[in-house]
Amino acid sequence: MVRCCGSPFNFLSVDSRMFRLLIILFVSLFSLNGLHAQKNITIKKRFKEAHAAIKTSSGQENIERILLDSMALPTTTDRQRAEGYHICALLQQSQNEGLNMKAYLKQNLDTVKIYQTVLKIYDYTLRSDSADEGDKYENKNINLRTLHRDNLLGGGKFLLRKSKWGEAYPFFDMFLKTCTTDLDSVIGRVAYWATICGMNENNPYHVLRHVDTAIALTSKTERPALAEYKARSYVSIGDSAKWLEILDDGVDRYPGYNYFFLNLMDYYMRHGQIERGLARTDSLVKVDGDRAMYWFAMSMFALAQGDYEKCISMSDECLKREANNIDALYNKGISLLNMALAENDPVRRRVLYRRALEPMEMVRNLTPDDLARWGNPLYRIYLNLNMGQKFEEIDEMLERHYGNAKCSIETNSMPVEDKSSATKTIDKRFVKD
Repeated sequence: MVRCCGSPFNFLSVDSRMFRLLIILFVSLFSLNGLHAQKNITIKKRFKEAHAAIKTSSGQENIERILLDSMALPTTTDRQRAEGYHICALLQQSQNEGLNMKAYLKQNLDTVKIYQTVLKIYDYTLRSDSADEGDKYENKNINLRTLHRDNLLGGGKFLLRKSKWGEAYPFFDMFLKTCTTDLDSVIGRVAYWATICGMNENNPYHVLRHVDTAIALTSKTERPALAEYKARSYVSIGDSAKWLEILDDGVDRYPGYNYFFLNLMDYYMRHGQIERGLARTDSLVKVDGDRAMYWFAMSMFALAQGDYEKCISMSDECLKREANNIDALYNKGISLLNMALAENDPVRRRVLYRRALEPMEMVRNLTPDDLARWGNPLYRIYLNLNMGQKFEEIDEMLERHYGNAKCSIETNSMPVEDKSSATKTIDKRFVKD
């Protein structure tokens, strides 16, 4: 048998296979076109069913779910999505009208549900706008949103009054995303409410989304607290660089608001940036030398450096402006005590102990329950000044407090007990509720 590619049999075999392949391709294309046509018919049918549900007010939630499933299909066109989401908004509009009728008739209903239909109307119309390349539904969507503008804000305020922070936030966020001609005063208040919601629900991203608008458009008295919320939010998301930037700016921008200064100084202290802290505080003193806390901070840095004379001097400046400043009194007392411990001359040493006595006893009088702070320093002072009765009294107190452990004193200790959280300690003493 001759096996050559030129035989009539082989040509016939190849032509048959090609013919069958062409038939398969033709059938496939026909089927795809048919499916595409069927899909269009199905979506159009769903649209008609939805319009019918709007008229009859029946089966609306079910048809809405079906429409949303259709909008999620990759084969659905943007044009169909624009129409589908607009129809979903109309379904919510119909439900809103029905719920409002129940309210008018004084029937029992969930007020939150009424407001949720408004939020959904906004959400669906925005989705429709996003898919609507030809702007076919733009005006219709704008009209729907305008119709419910006041109710969108009302829903947020209603939930805000009930302290439902997480539920209220989307209303304010949506209002701000879609505002066009609202006055700055309105935008500022809504941004403030949105920020408050974010802060109370412990959501730093919600805080950061509108806090700058709130700071820019609210009253001056509210701005420092908003800036604090912004700083705390950056801490929550781990952006310490941004946190420090806000602290540094806040020290100058809001000098009467303690959060920024105290936290910045605490940062310098915890990270050993003593010279930087002194320089920053010194610059502030030159601008406003009447703030007691600036002088206290300088005394704290001086104490950390072991510069006891400067610490005493800075503490005295602080006490001139705030006579009962506990921290400045403590810094002064502990500096004098440390100087006494290092003094070899017995006469000068006794003088230093005597000078340390007054400020440390004032610390005790002002904070009688804080034995852990003033107990050991006074123990050492009473001992070296031979103040028998007072020494015995404090010896008994410390024995009850520490048990049989020997009393000791950190002679170079910081003025803040908990070095790992100095800010919290300082905040408690300086910041008013």
